[in-house]
Amino acid sequence: MTHKFEICLYQPDMPQNVAVAIRTSACIGFPLHIIDPLSFSFTDKRFRGAVMDYMEHCNLIRHKSWENFIDFSQDKKSRVIIATTKTKKSFYDFQFMEKDIVIFGKETAGLPQSIHDEIKLRITIPMNKSVRSLNLATSVAMISTEVSRQLIKKIF
Repeated sequence: MTHKFEICLYQPDMPQNVAVAIRTSACIGFPLHIIDPLSFSFTDKRFRGAVMDYMEHCNLIRHKSWENFIDFSQDKKSRVIIATTKTKKSFYDFQFMEKDIVIFGKETAGLPQSIHDEIKLRITIPMNKSVRSLNLATSVAMISTEVSRQLIKKIF
C-alpha cells in the first residue's frame, strides 16, 4: 500500500505510547516520524513489550531536531498540522490532503509555544470538557484512521 499521509511525534517521553504508535503505523501503513531526543531507549522493556515484532513493519523516520524535521517536510512540500487541545477545529471537519503530516506533542508538555507560533494548521479531537486529554497512542490511532478514511478509500 502507498501511504498518503504521515504522523510525527515530538520528543515523546512514554515508551509504551511510542510502541503503540509504531504498531498503529505498521498496521495502517503510514510513515511515523519521531523528533529526538527521546527520554528512553528502544531497549526499554516497557517499549519492547508493547512494540513486539511490529517495529520491522513500520517505516520509522528519526529526526535529530525540529529544524531537521521542518526541512524534511518542506522538501516534500507537506503541510504540517498540529494535533492539540488548544483549538476548536475538529479533526472530523478538517479536509486532509495527500502529503499531510500530523504532529503530536510530548505527552507531559505538548509542543513548545515556538512551534505553535510557527505552524498555523491545528486540529483537535472533540471530547468531554471536564477531562484534560486522551492518551497519545489513542489520539494517534483516532486521527490516523480519519485521515485514512478521507484519503485512502480502500486501505488493503
